[in-house]
Amino acid sequence: MGLSLQEQLLRAGMVDKKQVKQAEHEKRVQNTKKKKGGISASDSAKIRFQQQQFEQAKQHQKLNAEQNQQRQLKANQSAAKQLIKSSQLPLEEGDVVYRYVDAGKIKQIFVNQDIADKLSVGRLGLAMGDKNVVLIPADTVLKVIKRDEDSILLYNDPAQVNEDYPLDW
Repeated sequence: MGLSLQEQLLRAGMVDKKQVKQAEHEKRVQNTKKKKGGISASDSAKIRFQQQQFEQAKQHQKLNAEQNQQRQLKANQSAAKQLIKSSQLPLEEGDVVYRYVDAGKIKQIFVNQDIADKLSVGRLGLAMGDKNVVLIPADTVLKVIKRDEDSILLYNDPAQVNEDYPLDW
């Protein structure tokens, strides 16, 4: 096998050992600069690909969270409807007008005096059943409120009743 170019030049006397070492040193410095400083095209493509994957993963997580929230909302609404349906009380018409607010409009129902009193003190509540207004007991109202507040049309919470106004006139 032949000698390297450096060895041939050294034997011919055209360069000395100091110059050979200097050339080897410069070659090593250039190689390390290439490795450390410069990012090759394949490396930048890998970085872009990883960033795209990270962004897609974030989008998928956000979408999954929204879908889970929608599923939970539907489950809560279904549970509230089931509670209302299972515990509704018969609404007997009477001669007392009881007014409530539904979707920003004042509405009224005709009930007897006993039911009107129970509604006003918070022992009964009004909820939206299958396209009509139904009476439900206070404990059921509290359970429904935890799941879906919009199903309850009227509930006078006894804890929030102002003591300045007597209930018995």
